[in-house]
Amino acid sequence: MLIADAESEGLDRDFWQREAQRLHWQHPFEQVVEFVESGPRRRWFPEGKTNLCFNALDRHLALRADRCAIIHRDFCGETHQLSYRELWQQVTALSSLMAEWGIRQGDRVLIALPMTPLAAVAMLACARLGAIHVVVYSSITSEALAQRIQACTPALFLHHSDSRGRESLPTIPTTAESMRVVDTASAAYVQQLALHMDRHVPCVWLSSCEPSHILFTSGTSGVPKGIVRDTGGYAVALIASLRHLFHLADDEVFFTSADVGWVTGHSYGIYAPLLAGLTTVMCESSAVNAPGQNWWHMVAELGITRMLTIAGAIRLARRQGPPRASLTSLRTLYLAGEPLDESTETWVRDVMAVTCENHYWQTESGWPLLAGQGTALSAVFSRSVEVINPLNSEASPEGETGMLIIKNTLGPGAMLTVWQDDTQHDQHYWLQHQSQWCYATHDCAIRQGSKIVIQGRMDDVINIGGKRLATAEVENALGGLPGIVEVVANRTPHPLLGEMVALFVVTEALTSTQQALLKQEIRKRLVERCGRHALPRRIHFRYHLPKTFSGKFIRRMLSD
Repeated sequence: MLIADAESEGLDRDFWQREAQRLHWQHPFEQVVEFVESGPRRRWFPEGKTNLCFNALDRHLALRADRCAIIHRDFCGETHQLSYRELWQQVTALSSLMAEWGIRQGDRVLIALPMTPLAAVAMLACARLGAIHVVVYSSITSEALAQRIQACTPALFLHHSDSRGRESLPTIPTTAESMRVVDTASAAYVQQLALHMDRHVPCVWLSSCEPSHILFTSGTSGVPKGIVRDTGGYAVALIASLRHLFHLADDEVFFTSADVGWVTGHSYGIYAPLLAGLTTVMCESSAVNAPGQNWWHMVAELGITRMLTIAGAIRLARRQGPPRASLTSLRTLYLAGEPLDESTETWVRDVMAVTCENHYWQTESGWPLLAGQGTALSAVFSRSVEVINPLNSEASPEGETGMLIIKNTLGPGAMLTVWQDDTQHDQHYWLQHQSQWCYATHDCAIRQGSKIVIQGRMDDVINIGGKRLATAEVENALGGLPGIVEVVANRTPHPLLGEMVALFVVTEALTSTQQALLKQEIRKRLVERCGRHALPRRIHFRYHLPKTFSGKFIRRMLSD
């Protein structure tokens, strides 16, 4: 049973009502938000009917048909462009072919494609038909792929067998007999698609609350969960964020470095720019497209105006020295995905000479929850946030580490639920605080006045004799220390204290004597900024640290 939203929600319903008018609604909505009985689940613009593909493509054809929709930098470093008309033609062709294969509204379509326009085409074709796309990282492991297939039982699996610079390709399980497997690199697929190039498939008009996609969490804190996103609320949130948070103009060229298998690639690599009629840049992972000078030359060549990446990628770029290409077109660099350290922000501001904005969000939220410049961030739009002690749900005193919670609602565009598991959604993500539902981020944070400093996952908190210390707090304390290039803090067992800090440090070329002196400086800095309990039990010097392509540290590969 659905009940109209209460006044106690504390939402600016007028704001979201206005923002929703920037989309096309085949059938208008009456309410902005309603919730399921007395639980935490919300439904946004519930009576409205719309379609993501129509809003991202069809409605732009009258005025923007010849405008560049996608700039593609392939794995060889070559550049290709696709106009809104050309993208629409490819989407309608694939929609027609998928319909011929029997794909219907509500079917799941698993997509494991490299960062090419075809990945966007496949997502939009699913949206056009009302199918639910499930995009995974194109180099996903075979075990993780099998896990996701079992969880969402897709009717269709689109993949690409050519390596295109990828280090590995997953083995496709043979257990899902009812799933059609299509290799988009095959001649058979190309021939089939060609027969549908002149066919038009009308959009399926969906209830705003119908699922548009499932995006699995990375599984860093347990079994991956299938995050279900809606249709109308997601579109409204993204287009509102571009206007009021990113402050984009009509001439933007937006580059999001994340793969479409991650939430940033979904939201700001594909949907948000296209919903706004802008140009998005898709860049395949390869050595010639790695962070650093390659990116800066790409910015200059393509006239990129906005860029969204992670702090780790900028740390990689920093090791190559100052940019050797003009960054005059780049208006803002947005960083998300991990806590921002002061030295990285300073380098962006002073060396790149570009405005740096820090965003905090999650797969579950779909778009930023907090934003600002520096490490202390403010809640976005009308959200209300708090830091609590996770043991008793009481508010943590200012300056003390606790868990960040979002009061009442995440807003439109956030998760509807966990795929086929409403109970897990309600019990894992939500808690009662001061007699109201609050979203539990499971991230540790510190409140500084009205602002929040994120310190990483609660799982990345080290318990040292009863004192809790976030790994991000240790890493930030050492940021900018002369001689240190990169540093990662991990936990290591201790017979008396339970756990202590273990450090993995990449340095400039140092002699053994210089390393010994640096260890002394590290210990001194940690005592000054974090307290004596932060003294590391071990400090390991490394030539490099394991990272993803985008530069995020892979902590599980660092063992003491």
